[in-house]
Formats: sequence, C-alpha cells, structure tokens
Amino acid sequence: MTLRIGISARLLHDPPPGLGLPQKRLQFLESSMAHWIMAHGAIALMVPFIDEESPLSVNRAPVSDIVDLLDGLVLQGGIDICPESYGGTLADPAWAGDAIRDRYELALLRAFIEAGKPVLGICRGAQLINVCFGGTLVQDIPSMRAGALVHQDTHRYDRLMHEVQFVVGSSLAQLYGDDRPHQVTSIHHQCVDRLGDGLEVEALSPVDGIVEAIRHRGPSFVLGVQWHPEFHLTPGEETQGLLDSGPMMSAFLKAARGRADRHRAKTAHPQTAH
Repeated sequence: MTLRIGISARLLHDPPPGLGLPQKRLQFLESSMAHWIMAHGAIALMVPFIDEESPLSVNRAPVSDIVDLLDGLVLQGGIDICPESYGGTLADPAWAGDAIRDRYELALLRAFIEAGKPVLGICRGAQLINVCFGGTLVQDIPSMRAGALVHQDTHRYDRLMHEVQFVVGSSLAQLYGDDRPHQVTSIHHQCVDRLGDGLEVEALSPVDGIVEAIRHRGPSFVLGVQWHPEFHLTPGEETQGLLDSGPMMSAFLKAARGRADRHRAKTAHPQTAH
C-alpha cells in the first residue's frame, strides 16, 4: 500500500492583485515539500483549511475523518505563530503571525497525535509542536538573544546556512550515526523558549545554543526541526555539504508504515469476545 501523507496548508489571506484573485484566501504548499515526500514513494496530499467562522464549516467532515484517511502529517513552514496561541504577549506588530492558521494546524496536530500517527514539523511546524505541548517561543532571536547567529536573511533565504549539532544519544544522532556538527539551511527568526511538556531537545546550534530540533518522548513519531530539509534535495553548489534529508524522511515514513501495518493487523484479526 502506498502511504498517504498529509501536508498542512499555507494560507495567503490577501493575495497580491497581480494574481487575479482579489479578496480570495489562497491555500497552497511549497513544491519542494511535496517533492521531498514523493521522492520517497509516498503520496503527498495537502489538507485544506475551512474557516471555523464560515457557514461552510457547519457540515464539514470531522478532523478524525481526515486523520483516518492519511498515514502521517507534515507541518509546513511559513508565517510566525501568533503569541496568543501560547499565552504570550505580542512584542511587535510585525510578529503577529496567523492565529487562524494556528488553530487549524493545532487541531490537525492534536488529532494525529491522539491517533498515534507520525508527525514531522518543519521550521514553523517545529515551533507549533512545542506550542502544542505547552511550550513558548522567542518572538525574535536577533533582539531577544544577544550574541546569537544570524538565523534568517531575507535576501539569502535558503542560501543561508549554519551548523547544528545533534544531542548525544538523541534519535537524530542515532539516525545519522554521529553527533558531530552538520550544515543546514536556516530561515527562522523565532525559536523554542520554554520547552513543552514531554519534549526533548534533539539538536542545537552549537555557537549560540538555539534549539534546532525537538522530539516528543511518547510512543509515536513526533519530530520537529528548525531547518528546511526539503531544500536540501536539489543537486547543486548551494546544497553541497548540507545534511542529507533522506534518512529523516525515511524514518518518518517507516513510522507511518509501521502504524498502518499494526492498524490493519488489528482490524483484520480482532480479538474474539469471551
């Protein structure tokens, strides 16, 4: 059976006039994310968003039905998380984020975790995992973490790179077979502040101590990374020396396959009532 992996939608509430869709909210996924999943033999499916305040939401299928149809969830990167989503106070209007997207993705995330299906969070997705488990975020690394590396450069975008180091004994260190520093892309100005309940730090920026990856200690695969492994795919000078994104996706899909196989075995051979 080919695995079906859901990708949370990115939302564009006010499209530029040149797109020809005035006053229409857009939902989309960045193609590199879909390519990363499909390059490993799985099907990538964007999970559409329905505004809970829309009359169209009255008869929508429950989130549990979406979870039943899919084998795993990938949370895309994108706009900041709204501080109100983790009980914070907005420090600057530029960091207001998108509370609508937060509610949509948190509902998806919680439903997949409850079902025991694997979740992989990328950049914003990693931050959302932390928020889901009661953690908080640093709203702006440059102004709130003195001496920190540059973790975001809007001009260089995915060409900005720095090292991350896996925590000794972490699942990432075991997956990659070492805990030495590795080069990754860096496109974030926010990061984990207070770590959520049940989470463990998997990787750090060795120069400034910024948390770069987290994992939940529960039985299911729930991993979040601050870098963009989907941007490590394209062969070329700009990706040379970057951490191989293959093992991470393979581990995620292996977890999805294991969960799907266990579920099929359970439904095919239910216990006989006594």
